[in-house]
Amino acid sequence: MPSLVGSEMCIRDSINTFVAGPPLETLVFDAQNAVSLAYMQTKVEDSRVAIAISPRAAMSHYFVFTCYVPEQWKAPADKPVPLSAAVKAWNGGAREASGEALLGSASHAGDASSEKREYGLQLLQPLAGFEHYEIDVRAGAPGTPAKLPRMEFRLTYVPPRFTRTQTAVRIFFCTVTLLLAGAFCVAGARLEGAGDPLQPWIALILLLLLGVNDPLYGYRVARLGSEQLEAGSTVVQIVFSAALFLFWLVMADGMQRASAKTCCGFYLPKAALVGAYAASACALFVKHGRLPDRLEVSSFASDDVVTTSLVAVLIVCLSLICVWLAFLVLRVTYHLGWKQVEYIYTDREKSFIGMTLVFISLWSCGLVYRALHGQRGSWLMLQLPFLALSNSYLVLLVNAFWPGVESSISASIAANTADDVGEAERAGGRASHKDRQGLLDDDDDEDE
Repeated sequence: MPSLVGSEMCIRDSINTFVAGPPLETLVFDAQNAVSLAYMQTKVEDSRVAIAISPRAAMSHYFVFTCYVPEQWKAPADKPVPLSAAVKAWNGGAREASGEALLGSASHAGDASSEKREYGLQLLQPLAGFEHYEIDVRAGAPGTPAKLPRMEFRLTYVPPRFTRTQTAVRIFFCTVTLLLAGAFCVAGARLEGAGDPLQPWIALILLLLLGVNDPLYGYRVARLGSEQLEAGSTVVQIVFSAALFLFWLVMADGMQRASAKTCCGFYLPKAALVGAYAASACALFVKHGRLPDRLEVSSFASDDVVTTSLVAVLIVCLSLICVWLAFLVLRVTYHLGWKQVEYIYTDREKSFIGMTLVFISLWSCGLVYRALHGQRGSWLMLQLPFLALSNSYLVLLVNAFWPGVESSISASIAANTADDVGEAERAGGRASHKDRQGLLDDDDDEDE
């Protein structure tokens, strides 16, 4: 009986981890008392607190450090104290021998012109492949240390059980994608004659989906993070979304155009719009990285003209893509309801519209849920359900555009039409012959 209960709890935890995202854990401690854990130790001084972190087997992806003074700890006579925090990292046992790297810093002036939370600051640090990290918190202005007030520290991080679940799911999706892509290419190579011009699009999107599934995810986690691999994975996700947008626009618009599709009039506007979206999104990521939602850090200065321009271009491109795609899909859906043009679209085109509408609806619901219920690190929240949704959609898309399926349907329709025409001609021939035979009989009878 206990084993059944344990198995049920394990299954429930795995489902919750898959659906709800990373189960974040938080350590709460203060600036006055030293803490010693297997993966975190603090060294307390009058004007400084050093927090040593060893993330192996305890943390993954990132950690967020927050320090502030709760309202109940504040005294009327307290004066704001300038605060600063810096993150340093190194490999090996002794940092003097291996050398340390300064990864990030944050500060708060604590003067009257500052925000209302005079004492607080927050700092995000993605894991960057180092074995040891140290958060150095100091009170006072540079060169003039001050006594550190009584403060509360919080260290929030993603535990390894989330990465284990995600690694297993990603390996499964990568295996399925590889098998599907191989079978799709073999079926296309065996096809006689010219194939569907949209099938190379499907092959390209399948290859990009393999990058979205991130076959190197387990390696990245095992080496305690990698900025290069993380950046590459994010860029692949942006390119994948751009390729999907372009495919949708081409497919939805092509269903309404029976004439030849010119490069300048048909493909170029769509490629330019989607290319501007991908370029601005990649530039923003390279310039600022990915920050958790609702994390109280400044995103960029208001006088940063480059970043403001990139954000404006990204918003305009996404808005135009959504409006254009909505117009094309609504136009196709409207035509599908006409009785007189009931058979203007093939089964492949009808299934494409249905699958795409369901996919976009579910994806939009997930984004709204994450925006309303997000918290620190929510870019990881719902990551696995989004991954499962994308893979399921591509499997259905590959099935609809499988090489030879549409041609066999067309051949079957043509064969049935030819059979119907032949039967009609034979029936008509017999009727004409019978009619003519009857007339001849009448004539013969009249001649007689």
